[in-house]
Amino acid sequence: MTNATNTPPKQPADQGPKRDLVYEFVTAVSYLLMPDEFKGTALYKFLIRFARQWHIANIDLDDVVIEGIKRGVEYILRHNLPIKKPEVWLRQVCLNILRGKVDATIKDERKVAMATQLAQHSKSPLIESELIEQLECLEVALNRLSKDDQALIRMKFIHHKTYEQIRQHYKYIAESEEVIVPSAQTLRKRESRALERLRKVFLELYEGGANKFY
Repeated sequence: MTNATNTPPKQPADQGPKRDLVYEFVTAVSYLLMPDEFKGTALYKFLIRFARQWHIANIDLDDVVIEGIKRGVEYILRHNLPIKKPEVWLRQVCLNILRGKVDATIKDERKVAMATQLAQHSKSPLIESELIEQLECLEVALNRLSKDDQALIRMKFIHHKTYEQIRQHYKYIAESEEVIVPSAQTLRKRESRALERLRKVFLELYEGGANKFY
């Protein structure tokens, strides 16, 4: 009779294929990130370019890439699907991670701006209260716009980018996605429409009171 205690525990049926997919992904990424490897160097240059354009200070790109690799492993384990082109996948995921850091930076900048303006009007509780409400309305209104409208307004008015710099942003995205690079004239029209939508939503929120924030 076989001793049950000597029998190795059974693994779930899908763990083998998932483990193989993770191994393939990690192996491909390890090769990709070797010194002087062309695609890995191109990935870092791509991320450096966006970090500079978006004025992200004190960014450690190694941490960004490691986080991208972790997300790749999680994706494989969750969906049991391979990542066929790790360099393309990492480029897009790491770019999304950088976008997240930009959003966090923008929120911090808004808090600083709010605190500065409050300090200037500290002697007037009425003005202070009204300013807080306006800033809250503006932030909610911006977040209610489409992702494209939000990105355009932030690039133009928070990061003070020119239309040509914004076009370069779309050119880089187009390298890994089917994205049409807009002309400067198209960007002006989009900006005008986005600002009009922002103004409309802001007025609805501000004139409607706090109950419309949710």
